[in-house]
Amino acid sequence: MTTAVFFDLDLTLLRYTADFETIFDRAVPDAPDGAYDRYLSVFFDAFEDLAVDPYAVGFEAITDEFDIGDDPEALVARYAEAELAATTVPASAREALVRVADRRPTGILTNGAPAVQRAKLERHGLAGVVDAVVVSNDPAVASRKPDSGIFEAAETALPADGYVYVGDTYDEDVVGARDAGWEAHHVGDDGPDDDPAAVESVADAAARILGEDDA
Repeated sequence: MTTAVFFDLDLTLLRYTADFETIFDRAVPDAPDGAYDRYLSVFFDAFEDLAVDPYAVGFEAITDEFDIGDDPEALVARYAEAELAATTVPASAREALVRVADRRPTGILTNGAPAVQRAKLERHGLAGVVDAVVVSNDPAVASRKPDSGIFEAAETALPADGYVYVGDTYDEDVVGARDAGWEAHHVGDDGPDDDPAAVESVADAAARILGEDDA
């Protein structure tokens, strides 16, 4: 029996050294008052509507409404680079991913813009570790966690007899995976303390997965 393992990306495998507003300020250092709030509002609306590039939608809105010298394309490129530069992968998470991928079909299942999420994987040398990458706003997926469609897309991308998901957000990751018929491991702190899915880290999740599969 083959079990495939998918990992969430942001705040599960990746950590951030800056918040969204700081990243925005680095990309648009002279932004007028109100520009960030407007960008964020439009970005998240576009993100939830599964726009392929919600960054472009957000920056197009603020360049139309505010006096910003750069064009949207330049702002998107600068923001993407600032976001990538603010990401890091803990050694323990990297080692856990590699260890699982050595022994199980392994993928990334993440909400996000496909180009940016894949760029994060490339930047940190993770793209070649996994067998499949499933991103919500990819037109071929067009479904966001916790909806079942994104999990179904992952099953199509990486056929197996059973599936396991590791993520940091309880409602999106754990509940979404369970509703799709998957096993789940939760490395966040926003779920019930007594939930059996809870683990301390990605490394602990990997150890549990491999130990259970090998028992």
